Amino acid sequence: MRVSRRRRATGDAGFPSRLVLLGPRGGDLALIDVVWELEASGALSPGARIGAITAGWRDREANEGLINPRLADRVVDLELYRRSDRIAEADAELARAHLESRNRLRALRRAYNLRLHGLVEAHRRLAELRGDETVLAAEREEALEAIRRLDARHLDRVVEIRSEFEGRMAPGERDAVRSQRREVNARLEGVELIVLEGGHVSNLLSRLRLFGGRELLGGRTVIARSAGAMALTERIVLFHDRPPWGEGNPEVFDAGLGIAEGIVALPHASARLALDDRTRGARLAARFAPASCVLLDPGRRIDRAGDGWSGVDGAERLDLMGRRVLFRQAA
Repeated sequence: MRVSRRRRATGDAGFPSRLVLLGPRGGDLALIDVVWELEASGALSPGARIGAITAGWRDREANEGLINPRLADRVVDLELYRRSDRIAEADAELARAHLESRNRLRALRRAYNLRLHGLVEAHRRLAELRGDETVLAAEREEALEAIRRLDARHLDRVVEIRSEFEGRMAPGERDAVRSQRREVNARLEGVELIVLEGGHVSNLLSRLRLFGGRELLGGRTVIARSAGAMALTERIVLFHDRPPWGEGNPEVFDAGLGIAEGIVALPHASARLALDDRTRGARLAARFAPASCVLLDPGRRIDRAGDGWSGVDGAERLDLMGRRVLFRQAA
């Protein structure tokens, strides 16, 4: 899943020239301010055209709620969700195969979460156990490694199921898909910036893949918000420590597009994570290390230009002790 930094640094077509990850709407950070800053830095031309991807909003897809009125005349709505509906209407065989693949993935997810619950509970109880630390430390590490192995195996199975579908159906070679991709590519002519909104991460990710994945975004500046940021990572993690139905466990959901390397994006982190529970926080950070678990709360932002990530305006991550610490420059 890893893509070499050399390819990214030398302008590989599958990577944005500049990448900004934002938390959900709110706080003091407005999209228009980020756009103006990028223009001032030379990352964008003044008045550059903007491509909008809001497929995560599903049937509410529209850019009216995305773009400040002062940017509206520069926006090109790519309409990926509506276009995917048109593909499904035109190609019933592809739509049926996609549904079958989704059903297989749902069954896999249920089995994974059942196994995950037991492993996390074992690790939690070991963390609370008192005794000879020379013995217990090794047991806790082995319990954590068991969770990591399950995560990795699950992700491999997800990719395997999706790859089987793509290999069998070859979506990019089907007439309905090619027709819609041509229209999207025509709309992208002259676009320098793509704004990738949040919403439902699964719907967003599937549409991004349908329309070319990394190639759709490559060579342009990308601003990705909330679930949009999650879709660009190497590994999408769903999380809610205290959902209405009881205690929850962070779960590996899918492989993202692999553009935002070394990052686990956690939008609405303060609302969804029990950040006062250091044991839970430490387990989360250690489970996905060496990737950084970034707390993308409303108004928070991290940037990548070249090989380095940098935090902006107080962006935070979880450290291996489960503490909130500033997200600093990382190569």
